[in-house]
Amino acid sequence: MSGNVNSWGVYPWFIEDGEELIAPSDLERFKNLSPYGKVFKCINEDGEYITLKYGEEIYQVKSRLYKQVNASIFSIGTEVRLAKKPEVTGIIVDINWHIKNSSLLYYISVGGKRKSKRYINDELIKI
Repeated sequence: MSGNVNSWGVYPWFIEDGEELIAPSDLERFKNLSPYGKVFKCINEDGEYITLKYGEEIYQVKSRLYKQVNASIFSIGTEVRLAKKPEVTGIIVDINWHIKNSSLLYYISVGGKRKSKRYINDELIKI
């Protein structure tokens, strides 16, 4: 074990990196996710693969590209309210990594519509 289980991280994979890095049963779904910049939770290590979770989806990938990042205090599906406008509530729908700032970015859905604004930890409060 390499200490990845229960960590958060990015998996900056592009097709050019090689399809062999993704479990064959997960390859098409992983391609459709467009994983570059997304923040995953590593939930298992087994043999040559680690298991990454993104929302309700699970993917098995080889650990070579996995890079741990700061732990997220929110998960996809978490209900939140805006710190500056507490009357506005939403649900975390996407978690990305800002490479330049080395920080987490959250996207939320309010009333079923995804907001284009990116939020950081301090701008959201878990309900």
